[in-house]
Amino acid sequence: MSENPSLHPEFRLNGVAYDLNNLLIHADELRQTSDPLQKELGSFLLDWFSDSETIVLKTSGSTGRPKKIVAQKSKLVASAQSTIAFCDLKPKQTSLLCLPLMYIGGKMMLIRAMLAGLRIDVVYPTSTPFNEVDFYDFSAITPYQLQHSLTNFHKINKLLVGGAPVSFSLANELKGSSTQVYETYGMTETFSHVALKNLSLGHTHFTALPNVSFAIDEGCLVIHAPYLSKNPIQSNDRVDLISPTGFVWLGRSDYVINSGGIKLHPEQIEDKLTLLFNRPVLVFGMPDDALGESLAVVFEGDVPKGCVESIKDSNLFEPYQKPKHIYCLPEFVRSNDKLMRLQTLNLLHK
Repeated sequence: MSENPSLHPEFRLNGVAYDLNNLLIHADELRQTSDPLQKELGSFLLDWFSDSETIVLKTSGSTGRPKKIVAQKSKLVASAQSTIAFCDLKPKQTSLLCLPLMYIGGKMMLIRAMLAGLRIDVVYPTSTPFNEVDFYDFSAITPYQLQHSLTNFHKINKLLVGGAPVSFSLANELKGSSTQVYETYGMTETFSHVALKNLSLGHTHFTALPNVSFAIDEGCLVIHAPYLSKNPIQSNDRVDLISPTGFVWLGRSDYVINSGGIKLHPEQIEDKLTLLFNRPVLVFGMPDDALGESLAVVFEGDVPKGCVESIKDSNLFEPYQKPKHIYCLPEFVRSNDKLMRLQTLNLLHK
């Protein structure tokens, strides 16, 4: 590659300082181990500092089929620098990488650390990544990990939460916290996030990173980020645009349920059901001769006792948001702690 991604002299990996040559030697040793995490770490470092101007990224498949994307390394650098500036990350600050390295979220944590000169520790992704650690300046986790870390996330000064939407109930737990917790909005195609929502301050809308702006096309968000793409990036996310740099996320357009002409966003109804019953739930549309689609819900585990009456008596739901069909599955499908919507719903048809 004509311009190698830079390696800040203050960068430390698991407490050890490396110049580029020694880092590549170490990476080659890691790649040859049998340990999956070390092997993935070594492979990524060798790919990142190779002569190629591109790197292959994998999507998780949580919103569709998994796929591979070929990305310019320079664009990942630009994305990382945008987050470094927004979060005011400084050399010698500490960082914890506890996301899977095979996906963009984990890779970007390492890229930010190398560019900013952070002291990063790499650990296995678990549901409780902060149990055995001391204080860190910066980290990133999934909502599932955060849900299981509510007694420990104070060990992080600035925390990014991404990979899936943060529920209303979880967001409420974070208001007023001393940790700066930001929900991220982005996708593999935007090389990590392009907008952040400050959950510690109780914000309900996303704010664009520097040099990013938004528009709407047929109800879906369009992202203008010249440092990532010359052309606008079209998303499948339906939003309320409150300014060129702010929006409220409603849900994915491909999940929208059209029930008697009323457009229902499953994610919004799922938030309310989770708040009411405190358990994982998915909402979907079932074919209906009269309505086109009727609202259905599937709970993980048993159907809550008094479910129908609780929904009927609750003031959380509009009349058209109350499900007509209720199911349950013993367990939802997950991959790396991310709920796989389509794969889970397919279980109902087996």
